[in-house]
Amino acid sequence: MKTIKLLKTAIDIYYYLMLIALVFGIITLPILLFTNQSYQVNMFDSEPIDLGMLDTLETLIIVVSMIAVLGIYFVAIRLIKQTVDIMSHGNYFSDDVIINFKKIGRLFIVCAFGFSVLKLLINLVLFSQFSININSTFMIFLIMGLFMMFLSEAFASAKQMKEENNLTI
Repeated sequence: MKTIKLLKTAIDIYYYLMLIALVFGIITLPILLFTNQSYQVNMFDSEPIDLGMLDTLETLIIVVSMIAVLGIYFVAIRLIKQTVDIMSHGNYFSDDVIINFKKIGRLFIVCAFGFSVLKLLINLVLFSQFSININSTFMIFLIMGLFMMFLSEAFASAKQMKEENNLTI
């Protein structure tokens, strides 16, 4: 039980730090977008992107894409937080845990492809080059997504075995 409490604490801290960053981003993004000053955004493993040098349409494409992918990531982290909260009370094989693992897996897979599409858009808009690559971000999100979906199936199977075991006693 010590491990689940440590995991819950770490996820809670990460979740609330993300909330603070989200609020800060919501406040500063409009200010940055409507001033004609140079500002840089660091994304993944690429060079800093100067959104101040782009025209309105290019900036809009990149910002909306970033918000969409990061929003999906935020939802996945929120589901992880909810799942760990449920599991910290000892409800390991509840339907909510099984469903959340499957949702988290799907969202992580969407994030894997979303971050890759975002990187592709950035390369197209900023550098006018079309390049597709499989980087560590893609692989980590893909592997974690598939692992979460596997956990969903494993927990569903364990729940079924537990129910069958309870019936035979």
